[in-house]
Amino acid sequence: MKTYRSNGKLFLIGEYIVMDGAKAFALPTKYGQCLFVKDSSTTGNQISWKALKHDNSVWFEAIFQLDSLDIISTTNEKLSASLQTILKAAQSLNPDIYSTYKSFIIETKLEYPQEWGLGSSSTLIDLISQWNQIDPFRLNQLTFKTSGYDIACAHHNKPLLFSNQPQIQVEELDLNWDFKDQLFFVYLNQKQDTQAVVGNHYKNKPKDLEMIRELSDLVTEATKVNSLFDLEDILDKYQNRLGQFMQIEKPKDLYFSDYKGVVKSLGAWGGDFVLVTYRDGMEDYFKAKGYDTIIPFTEMIL
Repeated sequence: MKTYRSNGKLFLIGEYIVMDGAKAFALPTKYGQCLFVKDSSTTGNQISWKALKHDNSVWFEAIFQLDSLDIISTTNEKLSASLQTILKAAQSLNPDIYSTYKSFIIETKLEYPQEWGLGSSSTLIDLISQWNQIDPFRLNQLTFKTSGYDIACAHHNKPLLFSNQPQIQVEELDLNWDFKDQLFFVYLNQKQDTQAVVGNHYKNKPKDLEMIRELSDLVTEATKVNSLFDLEDILDKYQNRLGQFMQIEKPKDLYFSDYKGVVKSLGAWGGDFVLVTYRDGMEDYFKAKGYDTIIPFTEMIL
């Protein structure tokens, strides 16, 4: 049996503008997803697929015909159709991979609660790419068509400065921050349609190239800060400028306006996690509002 593993992701700063070629500051997480592949001759020209949650409960199963990748059976038609698309795209990039064996028995296993949204899709793209020996960025462009920062996080073990224009560029960062113990991630359990609405709002507005350059410069500055104060200042400037452009209130103003520290959405406004900078009483403040999952930076980030 072969085992593959990919990191999850969090997007510190650069959201939305990364799709326009701007810089993005991304954080691979200690939590990720594994793929286990067993070659088999007993099931007969099939791919048997099982997806496990972090607690080993099954959340999805499907069986595919090996040569055609037709769906034989499934517990979820939408998920199996999406997986079928990925497998067919992978097959187009390496047609020989499925002809070597008569069948495959495959399991995936999340290392975190599924609702955290740390990249079950991007890790899957990277895992299938490892198994099929293909470029994950090419597979991503044939399937989910994300900016690619999440794919970069999947197979890099340090924070990243990322851009995708004119081509994919990834720079690993050594964050020698002595204030990491003052950074925390708070899980908001927000509905995903919130971030989709905000994302579409950005896409539908005319491009402001001056703003994109300005915010991209802030992203680069964020990778070079030496103090918590400087990081907080940059995160606030970024959110204020982007909020002004989109004419949308910052998540902090909507939900945590009386909190004295910085609250920064990660990846999308209305997303699953926010970064919070420490102030006295921080844990009590968020727990009083019903947010009990508070994870220190060093426990989450590689």
